[in-house]
Amino acid sequence: MIKDLGIIIAAAGTSSRFGSDDKLLEKLDGMPLFLHSVRNFYSLCPAGNIIIVVNPGKLAEFEYIAGTYLPEYQLGFVAGAELRAESVRNGLAALAPQTKFVAIQDAARPWSSSGLLKKCLAAARLHGGAVPAKAVTDTLKRTNEDGRIIDTVRRDNLWRVETPQVFNFEQLLDANKQISDMNMEFTDDASIMEAAGYEVYIVSNQEKNMKITYRKDIINEENDSAC
Repeated sequence: MIKDLGIIIAAAGTSSRFGSDDKLLEKLDGMPLFLHSVRNFYSLCPAGNIIIVVNPGKLAEFEYIAGTYLPEYQLGFVAGAELRAESVRNGLAALAPQTKFVAIQDAARPWSSSGLLKKCLAAARLHGGAVPAKAVTDTLKRTNEDGRIIDTVRRDNLWRVETPQVFNFEQLLDANKQISDMNMEFTDDASIMEAAGYEVYIVSNQEKNMKITYRKDIINEENDSAC
């Protein structure tokens, strides 16, 4: 157990690209999607210092489901907000006072391993922030609004960023305060740290760590498991 670590599971999204259902409640290998990260990381931090940030209208449902599948786990639940950054801030406020480093995890990444989180934590202790990522290998094109290619983007030093993203707790709190008045939308927590002037480093990750986005993603994984 890592006594100064807190973990926030971001589960307050709308699943708009998945379809009409909440993808985080879909079953993968017999368990709701959002609980896989909880199970993968639970032993890493003190009991009660995993905080699951949930759509306010679904708090009771998520708590009930967690209690049904993982009754022995001590988890915290807080209400999310419209923007991801606001949801994460709600989660930060619920962490224990002894927390010095915090990992932010997408609830829709069920294959993130405890080993990956430990690697990111080690890098965050050195640099303040660290995120797992895979180097871009595809050719990248930039288009105009009509879809005509106008440029080929060099892929040198380009990365596809994943979670868990791990940061110095005080630095992330300060970064969130700094961006609160910015009229910008941040798609991950590393970009918030960057905007506030903090350094974030890449941890190259070769492990499977895809994010479930579309219904076909979870259907394909279930089919692969059955083979």
